[in-house]
Amino acid sequence: MRIAVVLTRIPFPLFKGDKLRAYYQIRELSKKHDVYLFCLNGKEDERQGREELLKYCKEVCIVRNDRLSAMLRLFFAAFTSKPLQVAFYDSKRNKRLFETFVRKYNIELAYFQFVRIAPFAKGLECAKVLDFQDTLSVNMARRAEKSNMFAAWIFRKEAKRLARYESHMFSVFDALTIITDTDRQLLASERKNEVEVIANGVDKRYFDYPLQEHKKYDLIFSGAMGYKPNIVAAEYLIEKIMPLVWKRMNDVKMAIVGGGAPRSVLRLASEKVDIPGWVDDMRTYYCKTKLFVAPMQIGTGLQNKLLEAMAMSVPCITSPLANNALGAKDGHEILIAESPQQYADYIVKLLSDKTLSDAIANNGRDYVYNNYGWEACCEKLSSVFERCIDK
Repeated sequence: MRIAVVLTRIPFPLFKGDKLRAYYQIRELSKKHDVYLFCLNGKEDERQGREELLKYCKEVCIVRNDRLSAMLRLFFAAFTSKPLQVAFYDSKRNKRLFETFVRKYNIELAYFQFVRIAPFAKGLECAKVLDFQDTLSVNMARRAEKSNMFAAWIFRKEAKRLARYESHMFSVFDALTIITDTDRQLLASERKNEVEVIANGVDKRYFDYPLQEHKKYDLIFSGAMGYKPNIVAAEYLIEKIMPLVWKRMNDVKMAIVGGGAPRSVLRLASEKVDIPGWVDDMRTYYCKTKLFVAPMQIGTGLQNKLLEAMAMSVPCITSPLANNALGAKDGHEILIAESPQQYADYIVKLLSDKTLSDAIANNGRDYVYNNYGWEACCEKLSSVFERCIDK
């Protein structure tokens, strides 16, 4: 099958969850199908990504999403019902380029990532599949709860627009996918159970990596630090949880790992808190920490950071919100905390009790290995595509 994968950014390097999902899906799909990548680009250097993706794609077409034009579209969208993040990418010029791309390579199925790029499906004669990934409308509503008055108003308005837009997608695409059943149930449409759950996976061979016996850090948190849910989690960890830990274990050292951290996070660096920024290989940090703590307060979807840490036998503590998508067993494969005090108690307990720490680490690794492999996830996605073609 000739498949066009349509993205709003280049899926390499792998420093965001959507990039990771797209990259591994492309890699696995290329084993059975001819994959043609069409993606937009704002300001990233495309050379490294193009070289890597050509290992798996028959063709890689990267087109510029001009920022000035995008900002003008945002302005005019403010007076319509169109979601702002849809308007940002809805370029007539780039849509024409994509239509030419589809005709040139005789594409049989187009696979779109996020509702942001959904307008590019209009008028296509080939089969069309949309990957919601997460329920973005709910994500926006949750961000409103953690924002100041003006930002909260914008996020609430965007959430309502997205909810309507997400429901409209059922009449546009031949099939729809999403990462977790939790997010599927958050969709506003009565047809939500038609959406196929295609989970994220973990590269088991890549994360089969030697651990360091002497750990540099007691705990770490990681993520794309320009992303609001990660900012909120990092600040919550350092400002609310760690003071309670340091009262009982004064020498505990931690790190916040990931690029794009704002000043509100960078200012929290200290002798006990490293903030190294972007790192090329997260394994080099997972291997030298005793714990991984992800106190997610907002956001939706499956946290790849948890899959990766658990795959490397790092015991994890997280929130009910994050584990709703992950589905690990509390007290056996992971620890679930709901307050700063409970997080602090679990951190101290795992740092003090090696038997418990090892048990959570080993059980967590087995859970991820048994339930989150990219091969199985993408085989299911391939089956969705084949059903669309057979219609």
